[in-house]
Amino acid sequence: MQPTYLPWPGYFELISAVDIFVIYDHVQFVRKSWHQRNRIRGSNGEIMLSVPVKKAPQETSISKIEISYDGKDPLQEHWKTISMAYQKARYFKNYAFLLEKVFSRKHILLCDLNTELIKVICAILPLSPRFVSSQMLDLDDSALGKTERVANICRKTGIDFLYDANGAQTFLDSDALREDGIRIEYQNYVFPEYRQVFQPFIPYLSVIDMIFNEGPSALEILKSGTNRPNA
Repeated sequence: MQPTYLPWPGYFELISAVDIFVIYDHVQFVRKSWHQRNRIRGSNGEIMLSVPVKKAPQETSISKIEISYDGKDPLQEHWKTISMAYQKARYFKNYAFLLEKVFSRKHILLCDLNTELIKVICAILPLSPRFVSSQMLDLDDSALGKTERVANICRKTGIDFLYDANGAQTFLDSDALREDGIRIEYQNYVFPEYRQVFQPFIPYLSVIDMIFNEGPSALEILKSGTNRPNA
């Protein structure tokens, strides 16, 4: 999975089901996508947090995109917004210090920020897969198709069973992967409802909304959305 900013619960349902989680960060960055933004919940509804980035050629990989610090520090501003939104949440004080440490550092690369947030959230839930960064695998796959690129990563990391996001069905050739000895299953996630400080309930927010509101129950709740034959 590509490293997105403060991912939604379904992202961590994927992580909860695997032994190895590949951070797919050597592929092209997409501006104004979940790579750099996500939603939280405030008293007046959803709030979009977006990390500003420096200009870069269109083909630049996620791993090389730099955060822009023109003007105010965007990470400190995001933390202020998060703190204001969740100060009344039942478990905010339990986990705030862990996330505040990440936002207090001046990260240069967006990928480093996203990856650290993902790992900290995994520690909170708790989840402990082996993390592998695709940029560190010394891949030379620019001439390969999307299915071949995924198969190549699986071979290099010893993966023979792939659990992927539902949207991957549109660009992966499942039969070709199976012929290559890689079984594949696609996520079928039903978003669970949980307590929020404000009503009405808003789904598909960043997982930190669930964590601050549900605390130790967050992992059980996010996994309750699993809809797999053998889950």
